[in-house]
Amino acid sequence: MKKFKLIVSTMLFLTIATVAQDATQKSVTKLYIATFNRAPDKAGLDYWVDVSKFSLENIAMSFFDQPETKEKYPTGYSTVDFINAIYSNLFKRTPDQKGGDYWQKELDSGSFSKSLFILAVLNGAKDGDADILENKTEVGLAFINGGFSNVDNAKDIMKDITSDKSTVTTALNTIKTYSKTSDTELPTIDTTPTTEKPTTTPTTQTKGEKEEKDDLPTF
Repeated sequence: MKKFKLIVSTMLFLTIATVAQDATQKSVTKLYIATFNRAPDKAGLDYWVDVSKFSLENIAMSFFDQPETKEKYPTGYSTVDFINAIYSNLFKRTPDQKGGDYWQKELDSGSFSKSLFILAVLNGAKDGDADILENKTEVGLAFINGGFSNVDNAKDIMKDITSDKSTVTTALNTIKTYSKTSDTELPTIDTTPTTEKPTTTPTTQTKGEKEEKDDLPTF
């Protein structure tokens, strides 16, 4: 029975993880955090949300065409290191052994692309992981709403964010000290539409599936 519940929970996890989503400031901010371990720069976020007209899934795929991504995860970067990096970017931790092994198998087999893996981890966050992600997202949104695009500041502002709300307050106060005149050169954005195709077909999430999210396996 326990094995059956795990199988059902995993299927629900995969379903929720691949729901087609609209690209909003909040959802794309989470992608920046997961992929780059930083707040979004305003110019970049404005492009992806307002100009590209891509779905969130296509933006996630397009991130892997970007110079910043290729530099952060170069050719030869192992699957295990990639998985650990994404978990660290989001939750300041590595996955447990069971979760890490699961995702390594899915990525190495081609069942999941790296972009869909990121969306799956984002959508599967709960408890303390959900808290730290929400806090990082709040800080990221405050950064771009201030009109800032300094990438060094975008990285630094995320370093000390935890699930503790006081770390958000500290970061928001720090953002108030930033100057737009200190913005560094903006990251180059490759605007060529991605040719990557999702390995898993997006599905429509039902109300019942939303209610089941609390029963998903935690990795």
